[in-house]
Parts: sequence; structure tokens; C-alpha cells
Amino acid sequence: MNYSKIFFGKELNNLNYQDIVSFFSEEREESNTIEFKGYSLEYGNFLKNIDGVIRSICAMLNSEGGVVIWGAPEGQILDGVKDKIFIGELSPVKEIKSKDWIINKVSDSITPLPIGINVNILTNYQDYVYVFEIQQSTYRPHQFKNTYFSRLDGQTKPAPHYLVEALFKQITYPNIESYIKPTLISHNGHNFFLDFEIYLINWSELQNEEKAFFRLVCPQGTFTNYGDVRFLNMYEKNGHMLIFKDEIDILHFGAPIIHSERIMFQPMKQEVDLILMFAGKKSPLKTSKYKFDLKLIDWNNVKNPNYLIVSAEENIMNAEGQHNLGMTKEETVKKLLGR
Repeated sequence: MNYSKIFFGKELNNLNYQDIVSFFSEEREESNTIEFKGYSLEYGNFLKNIDGVIRSICAMLNSEGGVVIWGAPEGQILDGVKDKIFIGELSPVKEIKSKDWIINKVSDSITPLPIGINVNILTNYQDYVYVFEIQQSTYRPHQFKNTYFSRLDGQTKPAPHYLVEALFKQITYPNIESYIKPTLISHNGHNFFLDFEIYLINWSELQNEEKAFFRLVCPQGTFTNYGDVRFLNMYEKNGHMLIFKDEIDILHFGAPIIHSERIMFQPMKQEVDLILMFAGKKSPLKTSKYKFDLKLIDWNNVKNPNYLIVSAEENIMNAEGQHNLGMTKEETVKKLLGR
């Protein structure tokens, strides 16, 4: 759901500080899909303030999703009005963090690990407004500091028992995720070699996954085990595709499966793509995509080549990716069949 477009008429990444100022030039009320958080030293420092924001994000994940604006005006109670009204001067955040820091902080604070959270940090000199867009989670319920939260009557509240129970009953598949960790870049005078590990992790505390598998495609490189008679069933497409056919019988919560590989590249290759697809018996197919730039190789730093990753899109459900591309079922079938 594109909540930013609904509330502001713009995509989240296109928002600017003045858009929020203009938004609050009129009286605004909170709802189940939008919440306003001011920044105040009364709540303590930056980390104390952000706790309240994370609590709201957790509630949005457990509800319909929505938008949280951190740096909004302080709410006012007007005569004859039940709910707070938000209008006028913003209460901006006075400290800036990177988007990666913010997303990592939010993700590390909520269990199970959430997805579908985006943030745009809007700047006006030394004032900052953080706008979060949250999608309804398919892995709810989530908790923050051992408490389940939800949006009820336009407020963030601890979720009642009946709602938590109902949310648990909606979960029909475990949340598995996969990552690539580069561990070494090397050469033999003729070719480059990238060593890396593939991690497959189950983040659902109460559900094991069965028959988990993955496949990895690298159009520009060749897996070095390709051609080895011991691994004939693992590689296809002339060594450009790895298929992990030894399915993992049980994937337990928090106990990652780690698989090591090496890919060989010719030196003239400058950009390299790794496309990782994975799923299980119950969980939907997901994709993680990585782009490496070999022009950035530092031969004085070969044992930590994370710096070669110039872009990464991780753990995107294929259904979500197709939706983001605007592809309908009919369009997909037409593209596949050519008619």
C-alpha cells in the first residue's frame, strides 16, 4: 500500500521538509494508519525518543500498516474535541542518523524480524523529520520490548489477548530469509575469485520450515566446482547457476544454514550480479539481488570485500516484486506465452 501517496500525494522518496510543513498547515488527526510523534527532551535523548517511534511502527506492522511522522507538531486538546489536533510548528528531531542505521535499529528492536519498513529523512538546516512508511506484516504479531502493540481507535496500545491470538492464527508460513556474505577476493594472475557464504535463516520463533532450498545465478562468473564429478547435480547453465538440491529437512528458528562457494571471473568483468532465490515447503519464494563492482577491489583489503557490494535488494517476495512492477496475472501469462 502506497500510504505516502495517499496522505501527501507523493512517493515517500520524493517528500521534502516543506511538504510536512504544508501538511500541518491544516488541522490533522491521527488514525489507525497515521501517527504523529514530536521530538522532545522531556522524553530523554535521541535513543529514548526513538523507542516511542519503534513502538508505533510495531503497532502498524500488527495492524493495517501506515505512516509515522517523527518530528510532527505536539498534539493539542481543543475544547469540545475528543482527540488531539496536530497543527502548526513542527517539533523536529535534532539529530540525524543514516537510513541504514535507522532501519537496523528498528529491525533489531522488533521480533520477529520485520520487513516492509521504509524511511525518508527530511532536512531543514539542523532540523530533521523522519517519515516512516510501514506495510502490514505477513508475519505478525510482532513485539517490542516483550509487548505486542496494535493501532486501536487511532492510538498505539498494547494488543489485547484476543487480538494477539487471532494474529497468531493468521500466520500460515514461516519467515525465512537468505543473505550473501563475501569473505575473500583473490586472483591467480589470470582470473579473479570471489569466496562467499550463503546464509539461510528461519526467523519464525514458533514455526520450523521444511524442505528449504535455494538457487544462485551469476551471469558474469562461473562456479569453480562446476565440472567436478562430485558436484555434477549442483550446477547448471554452463556453471552459471548453483542449485542446492540437498533440501534442508528442518530449518529451526535462529539456527542458520551456511553454504560456502567460490566464483571465478575474468578480469575484464567490472560489474557482477548475484541473484539468490530461495523458499521452503511452506514459505513463499523470495529473491535477494546483489551487484558487485570489481573496479573497487583493494588488494590491501581482500578478507573483508563487503565494500564491493554497490547495491543489494534482499528478501523480496516474488509476489511483491511482481506487484511492484505492476504486472498483472494476465500480463505475466502473455509475456510467458507470447500470446
